[in-house]
Amino acid sequence: MRILLLTCLCLSLLANYSHAQRRTHRISDIQREEWTAEQDRRELHRLALELKKIAVHWQKNTRGEYEFICDNRTFSDYTIEVNFSEFTNLQSEFPLPALIEAAPGTHPLFVLKKATGGMPVHFQYHYRSFKGRPSPKIDTGFAYLLPVAPGAETRIYELYNVGNHISGDSKPKDWYALSLHTEAGDTVYAARRGRVTAVRDHADLQDSNYAYSSAENFVEIEHNDYSFGKYEVFRDNSIFVHPGEIVEAGQPIGISGGDKYAGGPQVRFCVFYQQRQDVLDKDGNNTGRTQNWAYVPIYFWTKDQGKVRLTNKTSYTSEYPEEVITKEMTKKEAKRWKETHKNA
Repeated sequence: MRILLLTCLCLSLLANYSHAQRRTHRISDIQREEWTAEQDRRELHRLALELKKIAVHWQKNTRGEYEFICDNRTFSDYTIEVNFSEFTNLQSEFPLPALIEAAPGTHPLFVLKKATGGMPVHFQYHYRSFKGRPSPKIDTGFAYLLPVAPGAETRIYELYNVGNHISGDSKPKDWYALSLHTEAGDTVYAARRGRVTAVRDHADLQDSNYAYSSAENFVEIEHNDYSFGKYEVFRDNSIFVHPGEIVEAGQPIGISGGDKYAGGPQVRFCVFYQQRQDVLDKDGNNTGRTQNWAYVPIYFWTKDQGKVRLTNKTSYTSEYPEEVITKEMTKKEAKRWKETHKNA
């Protein structure tokens, strides 16, 4: 069995920028260079971590065929791309290069067969992995809950995209991310049902007056349509959920942080999905880089207006209707939920 190193084109999810920093100022060339260098450093770190999560290998079966297998050690769906730089005396019923979806766990990818008996076989391959399903069909009309307590009022602010603000890089498709004001110690709730795919719960921020920190605590949840919801800014050691866990809409997931932020206590939220795009510079030229996430301009359910798109710098009151919470449950799950919550 041979295992080759993973190569990947995925760029890290671009950071959000606090509304507290929304003032006009000139960005120097040095700042742009520092931003680019930081993105390169983060990508190298991410690649090192990826090697431990996704592996593609092969084994020879009793028929002399070469079976390719993916080990997905994460809690997320991934897209695996396998390319061959050498391919001699082999054939595949699966189109090559291979682009295959891989759920968590170990899964067969495809089989290579010898084309002509008595002739030698040679192949060299490499692979890349992309989190999520390729260009999934997103439910853009889905109504999300506000991730604050039912009955609570919150003021929302739309967030900058840091890459666009500092370096002039093009924004990801449909860029949309929010900061929702909370009070210190408020509980954060899941806006939609899904499986927890990643958690960080010990940012240990040392400074104050932050606009953004790449080390911030977060919860990431994969939804039924293969989009991902990301919740950021939690107190250290205050997240209630764990990777692999299924959470319901309206379920508490942690305690909001933000005491070291210029904007004060808050929760940041966005929904994104896999879609590869070229990155353009401020003049519209192709940089040769790609970004792999597109975003969803979300509808939220609010107490006074029902399903609505939020207006920047406006306050809304949260409401958790039963039909919104149970929308993605099976009939059996919805019945169990109603019985559990009938006296709530």
